[in-house]
Amino acid sequence: MLSARRVPPGGPATLEGVPVPAKRVKETTEGTVDHHASLTHPELQEITIRWRGSFGYMAAWAGPGDDTDEEIPLCRIEYLGDDDWAFALYDPAAGGYRDAVLKDGQHTGTAVDAYDTAAIVHLTDYKQ
Repeated sequence: MLSARRVPPGGPATLEGVPVPAKRVKETTEGTVDHHASLTHPELQEITIRWRGSFGYMAAWAGPGDDTDEEIPLCRIEYLGDDDWAFALYDPAAGGYRDAVLKDGQHTGTAVDAYDTAAIVHLTDYKQ
């Protein structure tokens, strides 16, 4: 996947110039994805996003709504500005994330696009 960041010649990449989503963007993104997921997978408890810099790590929570809920890692999104996000799919075999294209063949899109693509791979009975 094409990276939004470039490593300067002769030096490592820095966080300078990398957009980091504001708290409001993070809250809105998580709320929007969680609401969308409630329509496609009403059996899920919720969708959460853990934030680290410009990256959000999206997970679904399944179960009865108590301490036995199961966390299902879905994908990593990277904030590129506005409502544009890069996407990496969670790979359970490797225990990490691999750059991927969205279901529409694009390398970037919305956080909901990322959820929809990851749900096809990681969640059963996906409905859109």
